[in-house]
Amino acid sequence: MAEIHKLDIEASSSRPPPKRIMRPCDHGLARAVNALETQVGTVEAYNKLCDAATALKVKIDAGQGQQAATHWATDPEWIYPKP
Repeated sequence: MAEIHKLDIEASSSRPPPKRIMRPCDHGLARAVNALETQVGTVEAYNKLCDAATALKVKIDAGQGQQAATHWATDPEWIYPKP
């Protein structure tokens, strides 16, 4: 058998990660989550969010996912500019 050795490399990026893109729906989602937590409590809010995430995953896995609206779509070149 061959001897396998780990290469000594530094696995890091020379540039900072991009800032998160904030859209109007992000603020609405934050308000909805806050209202949900206020009404049913943190644990039940978490459970409801997990149920919603599961429903979205089922939709995606079934090939029924929805693309972002064109005017909110992002250009990877803008997010990750070449140095």
